[in-house]
Amino acid sequence: MRCGGSTDVKPANDEVKEICGKIREAAETHSAKKFECFEAVEFCSQLVAGTNYFVKVKVDNGDGHIHVRVFKSLPHAGAELSVHSIQHDKTRACPLEYF
Repeated sequence: MRCGGSTDVKPANDEVKEICGKIREAAETHSAKKFECFEAVEFCSQLVAGTNYFVKVKVDNGDGHIHVRVFKSLPHAGAELSVHSIQHDKTRACPLEYF
């Protein structure tokens, strides 16, 4: 991965699934609603002064998805996770892109 560029989209791995587990509450607060489920489907990432994760997340038992941008700070800064932004009203077919 080159600094500033995002990776190709790939299936969610264990690290991304763990990140989603940790940020679910923040995503629900940001969205002002509770999700039926919160399952990472796929992701891409961008190396900056930390890492931006762009994650497609299944949020209901139908085809409801959101795209979540999560920032993970560098280890010396505590490797903190924060929800940067969320795109709502997505489906499984919607392409995951930088936002």
